[in-house]
Amino acid sequence: MLFRPAPSASWVHGTDRAARRLLLAGMFPALRFVVGATQIVLSLHGLAIIVGVAAGALLAVRRARDPGAVLGVVAVVAIAALAGAHALFVLLRGGPTGGLASTGGIAAGLGAAWLVARLGRRPAAEVLDAVVPAGLLALAIGRVGCFLAGCCYGGPTALPWGVVFPDLGPVARHPLQLYSAAADFGLLAMLPVRAAVPGAVACRACIGFGVVRAALECLRDPAATEPLLDGVTTLPQAAALLLAVSAALVCMRLRPHAPSIMPPARRTAAHGG
Repeated sequence: MLFRPAPSASWVHGTDRAARRLLLAGMFPALRFVVGATQIVLSLHGLAIIVGVAAGALLAVRRARDPGAVLGVVAVVAIAALAGAHALFVLLRGGPTGGLASTGGIAAGLGAAWLVARLGRRPAAEVLDAVVPAGLLALAIGRVGCFLAGCCYGGPTALPWGVVFPDLGPVARHPLQLYSAAADFGLLAMLPVRAAVPGAVACRACIGFGVVRAALECLRDPAATEPLLDGVTTLPQAAALLLAVSAALVCMRLRPHAPSIMPPARRTAAHGG
């Protein structure tokens, strides 16, 4: 079996005043395998999504109080998130495309986790404490796939780590996908494995993700996002802020299970008397 990258895949450095800037002469959207007379093309974006879902599932199992029960929840959440992300992308961009909009995936994933927990009569807060960090990991890995595919790019920049995406011309741009991946990994590293109050881990993750995502959206190229309110904000930015505010309100209502100060009821000797 012969392995070779996509024909345009190569890394070079600029030779002009921006020599220190990373110049991408060709993205790595796919890997091509030649088996006999058959060529197999593997999308790296799709591969990143698969790896992200698998890694997220393992993390959810490690964080769950009941590892066996959370596997079914993770499967449902993963399917719902992918379906929601694809549905929103088609709704916004139109046509039977294979793109994904993370905003739809996050909303569908959170809703599915809550619904499955309620139907299974399990504490929704504990389920979300395991599933939400797993979603952060999946998103971080998926963003690396976005970078390799050249989608979800940032606006022009003169910073030395600007990246030139061949399909967008010679202008260097913010590698926004890598910013997002680094932020998600950083948030995940700061989350505790357990919290004194069930649901606190999920709330902290949603607050951090929402704030960071809203801030990074300012660096995104307008052509790679969906404007909202006549350009005042974007759909991902508004959704991220809504997520952060909602999580903050829920977090304020979380309370630890305080032990009762009342003594247990005394059983009388004569129950029938």
